[in-house]
Amino acid sequence: MERPSHKELRGKVLKAREKITAADWSMANPEKQVGEFRDLNLWTGAEMTRALEIAANEVTPEHYAGTRPPMRSYEGACKDAELFAFRWDSAHFGRRMYLKFCLVKETLFIVSFHRDSTPKEEL
Repeated sequence: MERPSHKELRGKVLKAREKITAADWSMANPEKQVGEFRDLNLWTGAEMTRALEIAANEVTPEHYAGTRPPMRSYEGACKDAELFAFRWDSAHFGRRMYLKFCLVKETLFIVSFHRDSTPKEEL
């Protein structure tokens, strides 16, 4: 069977939701990601957490946009962890969004969170 399965993706999304709701997440690469958050007009940790919470509640396994099997991270904080990427039309943000995260033991790392820039013909 091809990985990740629908069941595995559902579990990853639920775990991410749980960690974000508890404000228990970290940026994999703060230098890059602070810019992504600023582009979304998110300045405080509370604003970032709330936006991630909304995003995590909008994504479903059907929005999975990663590879099969999942790629591995090259970011130092979560090097070699499997990456789970999602692309969806966000009702809250009013545009297509992209969220990529990984889990290392019990730590959720946000690897990317931004407006999606993939041309429609490539989807």
